[in-house]
Amino acid sequence: MLELEKLSDEVEKMARGAYELRQESGELLDDLLQKLEAHATAWSKIDACLRTAVRDLDPKLKWYRSARPLDAREPLNAAIDPKPVPAQANLIASDGSQILPSRHGAYLYSVINIGIIIYYHGRGCAPFQTTYPVIDYPNGDKEADDFVDDAAIVNIRRDLAEIETLVARAQELTEEDLPVLALLDQRLLYWPVGSGSNDEGRRVLLGWQQAMQRARDCGCLLAGYIDRPGKRSVITMLQTLDIHKVGFEPDSLLRPAGGSALTDVQLFRHILKEPGQRSKVFVDISQQNEQFSAYDADNEVCFFYLNPGAAGRQLARVDIPMWVAQDPALVDLVHSLVHNQCQIMGGYPYVLTRADELAVVGARDRESLEMMIATAMERYGFYGSVTSKQSGKNVARAGRTRHTGVHGR
Repeated sequence: MLELEKLSDEVEKMARGAYELRQESGELLDDLLQKLEAHATAWSKIDACLRTAVRDLDPKLKWYRSARPLDAREPLNAAIDPKPVPAQANLIASDGSQILPSRHGAYLYSVINIGIIIYYHGRGCAPFQTTYPVIDYPNGDKEADDFVDDAAIVNIRRDLAEIETLVARAQELTEEDLPVLALLDQRLLYWPVGSGSNDEGRRVLLGWQQAMQRARDCGCLLAGYIDRPGKRSVITMLQTLDIHKVGFEPDSLLRPAGGSALTDVQLFRHILKEPGQRSKVFVDISQQNEQFSAYDADNEVCFFYLNPGAAGRQLARVDIPMWVAQDPALVDLVHSLVHNQCQIMGGYPYVLTRADELAVVGARDRESLEMMIATAMERYGFYGSVTSKQSGKNVARAGRTRHTGVHGR
């Protein structure tokens, strides 16, 4: 039970603080917009300042998140309209959900479910859709104490399954002489929990980078769509332009500009005013992206901001690998196809919405699965039961709607 009256004072402080932060951020935003316009084509200065930042912040670079222009084709403040969408193309999207293991349940297991949709743009036929469920459980040489019941590990395994399944199915589509765009509902610059400190994190990271390579090798365009991006990379780049001024503190580049409220989206909202417009392409500056590039230069992640075209919606960010970013025709193709998908759903790619619907595992699905597991186990003489703790919770929560531990994104 949540006694709301006990939170009223803090909620009032929360709202007041948000208002004060917006006022402060507004002044900074005006300065940043002026700086963006004044340095719209100052490529040499931008490059020199970014190089100085990397030098002066060593060894603190792991906290430095910035951006650099990919090229000099468009100014920093460009608002680029989408090119005409191709007559025909294939779009494929994936999403995933999971059932996390519980040691308080009758049986110990986890499930990862990947939803796939293939959209045949311009071909007048219904989309193809399917799912790929996988169950994991203690079995044979894998004792119960060795079974992975860490939610974070199950989550990153789901992420890897999303991109691996996506690219595998996309590769089949490239046999046709049509453009193929594979779309993920998350960033391409993926960095799993524990990637630098445990074997599973390193395995998932390696698998992710290998999947990106396979997409390139088969000629499948790959992109990540981020609906509510929180990056401040371009803002940090603009602040870096002051690095040669007397008294400038390089460490200030490691802190968010104008508090946590100010992001690149607020900057580009003043630039990308028309539906479908995108920004120029930027390269992500971070230690993680350096490692992506070191593994394979074509895997280095770039991005642009997009006005998806729905009134009142946040701008989106679209991540693309370097091999796509360096070809203007491919960037235009990704841009036009993603925007076309957003028009179907009123501001969000249709294929991502459908992939999510396919992947999600509902409470009834879980109940049916647990009944199937119980029936199969009983045929072999195993009878499971929930722990006393879980049983007590079930009684106390009887009739209430609650979060079930079934997850999607």
